[in-house]
Amino acid sequence: METIQNVWTVVEKVRVANGAAELAIFTAIVYWFFTSSRIADMLEVLGERVGSWCGGRDHPSLRQSVRSRRRHNDIYAKLDAEYTARSTTLYRIKEGPVVPPPQPISRPPAGLACAKCAPLSRESWQDPKGAETGAVINVMNIGKQTFSNRGVVSRYLCDLTQCANLINYDYEDVVPKVVNDVTFQSAIEEVAKKEMNNILHINGSGGGEGGYASLYKTTRQKVEARALKVLNNISSAMSNGVLKLVAWVCHKAIRRLAKGGCGTRIACVERLRRAKAAGLPLIFVPLHRSHLDYILVTFALYLTGLRPPLVAAGENMSIPFFGWFLRGCGAFYIRRRVDGSDKHGDPIYKAALRSYILHSLTAKNNLEFFIEGGRTRTGKPQPPKAGILSVIMDAYLDGTIDDALLVPVALNYDKLVDGNFVREQLGMPKQMETFWSALRGIWWTLNTDHGTIRVDFNQPISLKELVTSFKKYNYLKAPIERPLASNNNSLGVNLDQRILYNNSHSSLFGADVTIEHKIMVEAIGRHLVYDAAQASALMCTNVVAYVLLTERRGGCTLRQLQDAVSARSAHLARAGRDLGYTGDAPAVCRHALEMLGRGLVRKEGSGDKTIIKPQLSIPASIELSYYANTVGVHYAANAIMATALESILQSPGADQDIVRHSDLLEAGLQLSEVLSQELIICPPCTTVSERLLDAIDSLVADDVLARVETNPGLEEERWSRRFAQRLEEENDEERPDPTRLIKYKVNSHAAAIAERRRLLLTIRPLLEAYGGAARSVRAAAHSPLVRDTLDAYTAIRNCHRLLRQWGVIEMYDEDNRRRVRLCPPYDNEKSLQEITSNIHKFNMKTDLLDFK
Repeated sequence: METIQNVWTVVEKVRVANGAAELAIFTAIVYWFFTSSRIADMLEVLGERVGSWCGGRDHPSLRQSVRSRRRHNDIYAKLDAEYTARSTTLYRIKEGPVVPPPQPISRPPAGLACAKCAPLSRESWQDPKGAETGAVINVMNIGKQTFSNRGVVSRYLCDLTQCANLINYDYEDVVPKVVNDVTFQSAIEEVAKKEMNNILHINGSGGGEGGYASLYKTTRQKVEARALKVLNNISSAMSNGVLKLVAWVCHKAIRRLAKGGCGTRIACVERLRRAKAAGLPLIFVPLHRSHLDYILVTFALYLTGLRPPLVAAGENMSIPFFGWFLRGCGAFYIRRRVDGSDKHGDPIYKAALRSYILHSLTAKNNLEFFIEGGRTRTGKPQPPKAGILSVIMDAYLDGTIDDALLVPVALNYDKLVDGNFVREQLGMPKQMETFWSALRGIWWTLNTDHGTIRVDFNQPISLKELVTSFKKYNYLKAPIERPLASNNNSLGVNLDQRILYNNSHSSLFGADVTIEHKIMVEAIGRHLVYDAAQASALMCTNVVAYVLLTERRGGCTLRQLQDAVSARSAHLARAGRDLGYTGDAPAVCRHALEMLGRGLVRKEGSGDKTIIKPQLSIPASIELSYYANTVGVHYAANAIMATALESILQSPGADQDIVRHSDLLEAGLQLSEVLSQELIICPPCTTVSERLLDAIDSLVADDVLARVETNPGLEEERWSRRFAQRLEEENDEERPDPTRLIKYKVNSHAAAIAERRRLLLTIRPLLEAYGGAARSVRAAAHSPLVRDTLDAYTAIRNCHRLLRQWGVIEMYDEDNRRRVRLCPPYDNEKSLQEITSNIHKFNMKTDLLDFK
């Protein structure tokens, strides 16, 4: 009986539990039934029907009762509000004025081929469907845009998915072809015979015919083993697997170090895609700013679906572990110098490098090399090192390749990735890259925000078209004359040719190459550097640094800085320069000051009374100038003419109101030669005189100068009458220079003085460094001579190079040290001062540079 009662108790409990469960399930179903949108719509219809049956539509329906309880979470209330807003907006649009929708930011076309040298290339590779808008894409977001609408794995691992789906390219190993190359084998033969002759000279006879053959065989085997080692050290080992791995690592690293992303122009990528269909090798020629450049160009090309190039990297980058990864990404390592010592003058190395490059091109590989040689230490583009370019030229001229497409590449950063170059600019030796220094640099870089990165590709230019064009420029073929001397300041028309001739000393030129060929290669190299510099995106740090060092050097309020940056940005945009930033002036200045940091810019006060001043210590000025020089290059020609104008005005007895055109142009030409090692103010297809004339027109347009009206027609008529009267005389009167009558009035209002001051300060630091180097030159070791000058090392070195071109000094090696000595007749102080006065006179004292 007791057992039955226990069983019945259990049954009752189970029944109660089942009832509770059923009640809970029923309540959940009812809740879902009334809250579900579809069921709610059904209840809305049903409630309205029941309401109409019971007494019309004045009674609230079931759906309306539910809606009143859902309040702000009710989606139908939101839809009603949106409908009401749209109706009101449409009414206002119909009744009010038409307001156009906001348009995306449009940038001017940049990176187009030269219309004078490469008109066919300029018209090619363009989009036939529409005009270029200059839109910029962030290559970091390509994976998100492509795979965001696919599966769950692709959506959340879009970077990994994109890298796994990148195109696999076939990379032919050209080392066996190089080994069998006739040039490479000839170099081995030459070196083997030379070494064998040295052995015979030291040891005497070789022991007869059999001994001579045995010695030659042994020597050749050693030379071949050394040559194969040299070739293996040069060659790359590009691998699709390594490329994909590095691409994924770059996604993570660049997102961390560049919060603003890595941008490139859409039109640039589309041009390259169309050019790839031509079947010609693409030769990428970037300007060099950072070690990150090696990866960024390859990274940007690979992610946009283009074939990654083989990259000529410096031998200093062949460090453990990191060097292997770079080699897997296509790097082949070259020596910084190929001549100058027994090691660097190795003919086997020259032959191996030339053969490797040529066979890589014939294998349809793209190629990339940094035409400046090394990273710029000043922020300005450096004169080209035309060694690899000369090899490509030889390949075209001897028919190895039909043509090649040269692609200048411009890279820029909000903040320096490799840190500053102050140590080297102060004359300290460069610290070589090691495994541990690379680790420290990577750690510091990944823990620092460097803002935004830009990688922009110019329009591909046909090498064949460039060669054909440069053969037509007769002013590059005039006889070479002696450079500027103290007793002859007339530069003539061959200044352009002398600039090219003085720089065309590439170590990879053959011994039988003509001067005309060297000048043509140098001209093409300088044109590529100029094109890349003009297409560089100007970052906000560049513009703010330039404004602080030129327009607001004495300090200004934050509001004044914002106004100056806004005006300078608008001026650069009107000039066709690409601005790598957007936003209003306060946001731009705030970001730039944050990137520059307190070490370069100091703030005094707070709020509206905050004073912004540049740090004017030597290290801070050098680093701040690095950022400003990117903008300063744009104003180089105008700055040269403004400095020439000031040198004329400050000369003894000069007229302070009127200046002659001929005097102004002559002074500008002299200063252009002085700074020929620093600035490329025009492409070689344009003469320096033509560029300076354009700069004078710009000064007139900016109201710095005003033309004095004359009547040249009356003078021409008088000359014609005199010429007709004396036509039969033996001593005919020479026709006067028509520009001698052109004069300019120097404006003295506040805006004109401010513009002159800005242009003077653009190149004034360079001239001060040159003046210091010229005053300090003497017979001594080169390194102490540089340190004694106490200024930027690069400018001092370039000034010494200029003095060597003028025949003032010569450099020689003694006891493994680089030494300087004065050449006659400049080994006496008077003659030295006469020649260096051509530099000193542009360091004139002027009230424009007095900051109170």
